[in-house]
Amino acid sequence: MLEIDHDDLRYSGQAGEQVRMTVVPQGTVPLATFTLNGTTHNVPANGVITFPLQSQPNDQPMVLQLTLDFTGQGSYRVGVRSVTNENDDECVHTWLGPPLAIKTFSFFVD
Repeated sequence: MLEIDHDDLRYSGQAGEQVRMTVVPQGTVPLATFTLNGTTHNVPANGVITFPLQSQPNDQPMVLQLTLDFTGQGSYRVGVRSVTNENDDECVHTWLGPPLAIKTFSFFVD
């Protein structure tokens, strides 16, 4: 997978390629959910979200919306793997809170 745009959270990869995201709370209780393909889930206790890239109608990207809530001052470290054009094959984002942070990741299938 390649990072297309760091700030816009855009990536591209091959159909079937496995996406692995880690969501690690730092200084806050983990209160994170994600929505993928229209279904919302709690981020697993181990903080790892995995899914295969799938082609979407009309060449639209797969969209993962990540909702990060906070119990006071803190942050979340979110890593996307395996991103071949990043150091250690990981693209890292950090968001400070509060307030609630909603981040939308787009995964384009080549």
